Amino acid sequence: MASLPDHIGLDFGNHSVKAVQLRDISRNPSLVAFASQPTPIGVINSEDESHQAQLADALRVLYEDGGFRTRNVVAALPEFSIFTRFLEFPGVKESELEDAIHWQAKQVVPIPMSEIQMSWILLGRDESKNAYRVLLVAAPRKLIDLYVKIVQMAKLDLVAIETEAIAAGRSVYRSANVSDAVILDLGSQSTDMGIMVGGELLFSQSIAVGSDSLTRAIASEFSFEYNQAEEYKRNYGIDPSQLEGKIYQVLKPVVDSVIAEIRRGIEFFKTRTLKSAPDQFLLIGDGSLLPGLVVYLSQELMANVQLADPWNGIKIDKKQEAILSKGRSAYAVAVGLALKAE
Repeated sequence: MASLPDHIGLDFGNHSVKAVQLRDISRNPSLVAFASQPTPIGVINSEDESHQAQLADALRVLYEDGGFRTRNVVAALPEFSIFTRFLEFPGVKESELEDAIHWQAKQVVPIPMSEIQMSWILLGRDESKNAYRVLLVAAPRKLIDLYVKIVQMAKLDLVAIETEAIAAGRSVYRSANVSDAVILDLGSQSTDMGIMVGGELLFSQSIAVGSDSLTRAIASEFSFEYNQAEEYKRNYGIDPSQLEGKIYQVLKPVVDSVIAEIRRGIEFFKTRTLKSAPDQFLLIGDGSLLPGLVVYLSQELMANVQLADPWNGIKIDKKQEAILSKGRSAYAVAVGLALKAE
């Protein structure tokens, strides 16, 4: 595969667009620039041209304020819009693999083949089964066209595109030197789970509950305005020692619903791949900063749960470090995109 030029990793989120540019990514990466810009409400994945223009405007402001030194970008597609599947092909020769993948994709992808852009990553062979192992990735063409259009409207050049889970896996593998982990990306609209084994992403799924669900639960219970509920969530989180446990009791059922889906996803992974799931969980995304979340997940999942630090091993000057100090894990996808080499 061809090497990518110097580029910016661009992560589109419902609440913010984040961007990171690194230099010398193959040897000794250092931070050139990073920035975050609020996302206009309701514009992500919208086919409304006025929404697309608003998102392009936000992207232009992000670029102009960030001090970036290239107009090339690598962007991530939202995980909830992507179909991924781990596949094995026992008895299939390497020369037959591409045809076998396309045939299997027709059976498992729930969108007509004419409407998707498909790619696949060869994960190696399972010699005991005489089987090639592949991660299939399929995205709606109209979604890809949408992001190409928005980047072009912002006068930037899109040089590559991939999924959030693959980018997050790259940043975790590179920064934490962890090859086996369950990665939980806690976004505003969804919680995305990726399972990485041997440094390879073997499974991903999107759970349709995100941090906005927590805010709405608080707003509903206490008749708060949304912004007030958001403030209570960020300040007190799922910590039973705060406010006599009142916020904890409201948030607990919502978090428990996510945990139930995580457990189902892990069981599906084990059944499908016949592999043990990692017992280390790494949290990324804005929602990972919820007070008390690491402790609560550790107890409920009976596992080692930590905040990921995608910046570990990246040279950052003191001024940049001070700005990043409170939200390091939120940049995992953007850092992973910035680390993409080919």
